[in-house]
Amino acid sequence: MPKTVLKVGVLGSGEVGQTLATGFATLGHQVRMGTRRVRDAKAAAWVKSAGGKASRGTFAEAAEFGEIVVFAVPATANLDVVRAAGPGAFSGKLVIDATNAIDESSGQPELALAGEGSAGEQLQRVLPDARVVKCFNTVAASLMFRPDTVFGPPDMFIAGDDARAKKRVTAILKDFGWPSVVDFGPIRSARWLEAMTIAWLYTANAKEDWGIGWKAIS
Repeated sequence: MPKTVLKVGVLGSGEVGQTLATGFATLGHQVRMGTRRVRDAKAAAWVKSAGGKASRGTFAEAAEFGEIVVFAVPATANLDVVRAAGPGAFSGKLVIDATNAIDESSGQPELALAGEGSAGEQLQRVLPDARVVKCFNTVAASLMFRPDTVFGPPDMFIAGDDARAKKRVTAILKDFGWPSVVDFGPIRSARWLEAMTIAWLYTANAKEDWGIGWKAIS
């Protein structure tokens, strides 16, 4: 049986947004990349390279287009993106949060949202009618689609309150080349996944290797 073709809105035209949008398009899904400006040069270049199932528009147009909507902007911009698109555009939809809230003002990476909160929790709070799943934030963009390392694919970690949404994201991850998916629990657990990113940054800097990921070994 052929796979269902999904309509995916990807919010953000940076490296993460382009990688995830390309992954969905490569798998045969329809993808619209959303940006703040209609004439976004990176989005235009991506559409040209991605082929017939790719399109671009504003944040509002991409969010409205997608049955699945991916946040791929800096997490500190998430609330601005929600305001630009309108919260109603996400109602009833699966929202994949691939963002990290990182503050490097001290010269070292730190969490911009820490303690009793996280970017994932913030998105679920402002989008109560959406099903937010934290995902993709613990690896570099280069590993997000069909990851390949010497020891095989790392683990991918997800968090969210809706079990069916997490099951759907797990199926997407399998298609993306992630055989091992670890359910970290409710969206509250996103704070720990975002903290893992800080540990990942320190590790990558120490090893001078950005193509690394986490794997649970037993």
